[in-house]
Amino acid sequence: MITIRTSGEKCLCDFTFDFYWQHRGSRFDPDAEIDGWSYRALVDALRRGGTVRILGDVGSRLCSSMGVDLMRLGGSGGAVDAGKVIVDGDVGPRMGISMIRGTIYVSGRVEEPLGNVIEVESDLSGYRRFVSITELLERGYSPLHPNELSDGVLRISDGITRETIGARNCSPMRIEVFGNAGMSAGILMRLGVLEIHGSSGRNTGVLLSGGTVVVHGDTEDFTATEMRSGEIFVKGNAGGFACSRMRGGCVFARECRPVPPARNTSPGPDDLRRISRIFGISSIHAMMYRKIVPV
Repeated sequence: MITIRTSGEKCLCDFTFDFYWQHRGSRFDPDAEIDGWSYRALVDALRRGGTVRILGDVGSRLCSSMGVDLMRLGGSGGAVDAGKVIVDGDVGPRMGISMIRGTIYVSGRVEEPLGNVIEVESDLSGYRRFVSITELLERGYSPLHPNELSDGVLRISDGITRETIGARNCSPMRIEVFGNAGMSAGILMRLGVLEIHGSSGRNTGVLLSGGTVVVHGDTEDFTATEMRSGEIFVKGNAGGFACSRMRGGCVFARECRPVPPARNTSPGPDDLRRISRIFGISSIHAMMYRKIVPV
């Protein structure tokens, strides 16, 4: 076990090192040390299945992309087993962004928005236990009330704002969010359905690689950026700068301002029937929708 003392540092146990491939060390040094341990050493320990214990508060992006063997850092892009992070203190926002493996225990408060994590029954007295939504679907963990998993559907109704919900999901199961979602809902999702009974933030369906995302409200800008396959249904406005560098799949929305060469087309008869069924609207109203596809 690694034990460190902290005072609000961000990006602890962040498998991306704050998106190192973008800044190349200009804003974050993976080899900088906290209490004698480097950020890189903490990630390496977790990749080996170890435990990192943190004494004190931590800042934002704790355990970002935990359990991902990132291609941008020379990995396969798939999942890797990850260990445990135990925090004796409070945690800042965006804990578990795009996380898919491992466990986080927290003794104090967790600031919203959360990432792709959900609370389950704890096996460590005095600590709340969080796992990724992606892993919960794969391994059948039971979320805490009022959330529930039954009949192949995870129903999230706790009112907590989450970002990157369903990140890299490979399960055929369904996620239903009763409320709004934060940014990057469905990022890199490959299978299953993510249905949001509200609106979602920017980058909805970014890098979507399969499955279906349904939003019963609006989405903010950059919907379907770098989308590869799958479908996105937006009952309202899908925002501006949508479908940038889109390579596959399609987006259905009442309003959308796509970035060329993605273009608006008219939905076919089968599309109209699906839009009508999904949103519970008449076939006449379904005809108001557009289908956005890559060229």
